[in-house]
Amino acid sequence: MPKHPKPPIPIDRWFKDQESVQQLRETLLHPSFQQAVAILKEISGPSFGGLKDSETNSLRHAWYAGYRDAFNDLEKLTKFPENSKTSSTTLNEWTHIE
Repeated sequence: MPKHPKPPIPIDRWFKDQESVQQLRETLLHPSFQQAVAILKEISGPSFGGLKDSETNSLRHAWYAGYRDAFNDLEKLTKFPENSKTSSTTLNEWTHIE
């Protein structure tokens, strides 16, 4: 049975700290960070040279996917979840029972 990784702190606790969310957003939007991301993606991306050897090609694709996932996940941490709409809709659906 596979284990599901758990973040070191609960996600809802992360989003309660609005200052941290804002600081992360500012960091991700900083030009030097965006340039670093672009360089890492370019270096790790697949190339025609990697097609000669399937193992090297697979490793380059894995590295590239890892960078993409990590940067996409960091970006997700800068957007607040919209749980309030879902919960209010669910509650309103059952008001006819009262």
